[in-house]
Amino acid sequence: MNRRSLLATLGLGSISALSGCLNLEGVDGGVLTVMHVSSSEFPDVVPSSDERLSDEPLLQRALDRVTQDEARGVMDFRLDRSEYRSVADALETLPYYDRTEGELSIPSGFYVRHDGFVYRLAYRPMCSETPLVSSENPRHRCWTSVPEGTTTL
Repeated sequence: MNRRSLLATLGLGSISALSGCLNLEGVDGGVLTVMHVSSSEFPDVVPSSDERLSDEPLLQRALDRVTQDEARGVMDFRLDRSEYRSVADALETLPYYDRTEGELSIPSGFYVRHDGFVYRLAYRPMCSETPLVSSENPRHRCWTSVPEGTTTL
């Protein structure tokens, strides 16, 4: 690599860092939230036995745990980097209900039926502070600390 190419590469990297264009999602894992929904109106609900979910043991374990411990409550699960990526990939294959685009009064998320209950699943990444990029910026959609009461799978 010649000097001009090196300077151009470094310059573009610096511009990206200064503009906040770095995607840091999931660098330090994330949090999976499983919340019971008691509403009678639901968007597309996917059964937990669906093949898109049945191959993801972390999601099955989280649903089983919520059903056993707090079937009508909310639980947050701390995920490491590989768990976060696995859960995010599995959930992204499901229909997503966006409250801002829908007419229902329920929160945005992925809706799953498990053992007779309907749960809203949502995941959110943990992010690290890096020079020139603030994880407090809402564009990065990251937790900077683990929510109180979070457990592990």
